[in-house]
Amino acid sequence: MQKEEMEVKASYQWGHGGEGLFELKWNDTLLLAAHAAASHTDGRIIDSRTASLVEKTQNKDGGLTLVYQADNGLILSEHLEIDEQGTPAAYAVLSEENGNEVETCRITPLVIQAGKDNPLRLWKSIWTKMLLVPYDNTMWLRYEAQPLRAGRKSYDLTVLFMDDDREGLLVGAADFDIWKNAVVCSATDARTLDVVSGIADEGTHDSLSHGSVPGKEVASSRFYILYGKDYRALLEQYGDLIADKTQPMEWKEGVPFGFNSWAGLAFRLNADRYQETGRFLREELQPLGYQNQERTYVNLDAGWNVIPEEQLIRLVGELHENGQRAGIYDAPFAFFGKDDKEQIPGVPGHCFQEILLKDPCGNPLPRVDGAIPYDVTHPLWQQYTAWKLERFVRWSFDYIKVDFMSHGGMEGCHYNKLVRTGRQAISLGYQFLDNRLNEQAAGRPFFISLSIAPLFPNGRGHARRFSCDAFGTNEDVEYVLNAQTYAWWQSGRLYHYNDPDHICLLKSFGMERDSTPGEARARYTASAIAGTVMMLSDDYERPQARERTRSFACNRQINQIAASAVSFRPVEAADASACHAFTAVIHGRQCVALFHWKKQTERVELDCRRAGLKPGVSYRELWSGEVWQDKDGTLSWNADGCDAILLQEI
Repeated sequence: MQKEEMEVKASYQWGHGGEGLFELKWNDTLLLAAHAAASHTDGRIIDSRTASLVEKTQNKDGGLTLVYQADNGLILSEHLEIDEQGTPAAYAVLSEENGNEVETCRITPLVIQAGKDNPLRLWKSIWTKMLLVPYDNTMWLRYEAQPLRAGRKSYDLTVLFMDDDREGLLVGAADFDIWKNAVVCSATDARTLDVVSGIADEGTHDSLSHGSVPGKEVASSRFYILYGKDYRALLEQYGDLIADKTQPMEWKEGVPFGFNSWAGLAFRLNADRYQETGRFLREELQPLGYQNQERTYVNLDAGWNVIPEEQLIRLVGELHENGQRAGIYDAPFAFFGKDDKEQIPGVPGHCFQEILLKDPCGNPLPRVDGAIPYDVTHPLWQQYTAWKLERFVRWSFDYIKVDFMSHGGMEGCHYNKLVRTGRQAISLGYQFLDNRLNEQAAGRPFFISLSIAPLFPNGRGHARRFSCDAFGTNEDVEYVLNAQTYAWWQSGRLYHYNDPDHICLLKSFGMERDSTPGEARARYTASAIAGTVMMLSDDYERPQARERTRSFACNRQINQIAASAVSFRPVEAADASACHAFTAVIHGRQCVALFHWKKQTERVELDCRRAGLKPGVSYRELWSGEVWQDKDGTLSWNADGCDAILLQEI
């Protein structure tokens, strides 16, 4: 947190913004006014604007507790807090006057609006942007920063900001063990934001409504409210707050460098190609500088089951004998099979139909992205998954890519009747995996990389892929950089590393053409600045792929940037696309990455002051070795097609 942000004094006050509203001030600046609402599953609702205020408690730290009671017997307690660091937060609790149990699918602890005579441009300008954070990263979802508009929705957090001066207001959930959360532009007023606990829709890939939560008292998630001069600092501050609650899963082995089989081989994967790829990395790439801590990982992806068990064990042993490590793949929450009557491996006498997640009528949920969700609370699913994970550990693998994780969090009727929501289910599923793959259980460091996973709950893997599948064309470069533009702050905070997906330098199985050298350079650079996981993926039976990889993957200085695990910060937002410029300070030296992904020739310019760079600095461009100097506070680059440069202060 920056010094100027630590010195602010936040305070709540009730009633000034209108009946049933409270206001939040930041020093003497009015940030917002808000009220709260909730609904009971029996159809009753409560809204603080129309209910009676029966209790008001002002705390010495500036916090406030407001208790409302409706004529229908519902009670809504709004808890407005300020922690020791001065960070405001809010949550609401639903109960009933007679002490009976309540049940709810949705609590809205904050319905935010500008308030009377609010001076902030954020509430006045039609140019105000709202960051739309996707629930997960499947099916090529991406981040967007768009003007406020009725119905626009961001999952778990958002930040409102101005492009020109970067002033920002962030609202973000602090709890992820029960509710799916969202911040939604009201359907009746785009400048009113509904901050909701209890959202299940097309954005979360749910076919059923959000599960209901019963209890004498049912609380929403807590939500932080942050304000500052730079929305980027607010996102980093939010990440720090989450990290204080749920530390990223610890990893002491450094950034993984290696190979993933999917883009290069897909279902052409076999034992010989896997073995030869390991040899290529070991004998041709590692001596030239493609490695970290003198090792590489050689990772299997989907399709590995064509290799017999005995052969897998032998191949992994060979890698270990040569100082390398081995990775494998699984989709533990998703059923891709065609016949649900097929017997479950490792669970004799039972079939897959028994462990599929079902709707209230007992029918399996529809497929999402090709797969039906498993019920991760079912004992047979646990038995099946334990059988798989035990084999991976026994076969001596060191790394697992677990894919299609969002399926574990879908709403449905779970075997464990205490599990009422998708978030409760996925939290149990993650814990089940972690308990069997942590270092103590596995007997060695075992890297867990989440792929196609919700952003939250966080910290349940060492890395999380911050985009969907990304290959090697200019479009893939832009897509990865879209994630870097809006998710850079998650690396080292929500997860130990952001994973920019496998690095295809020549041609993936799905591409119609070879990538250009500029595309390869840009794709590699985009991964090196991500925070990061470095997994190559090409078909090395092609001599051109070997040559391309030796040329681009063995730059020692760029690999040192990647091994630092520093995630570069974007200079600008970019609506639904990506920023062209990213900066970082690594070992006390300024670094700048510039990108271009259009086919035509263009001049890319960076205002050094706007980027927060020291003036008059000399740089070395790490791909070419050329010396660069900013001219009158500007860095200029004539980009010819898709390409990238990476500058490091001399």
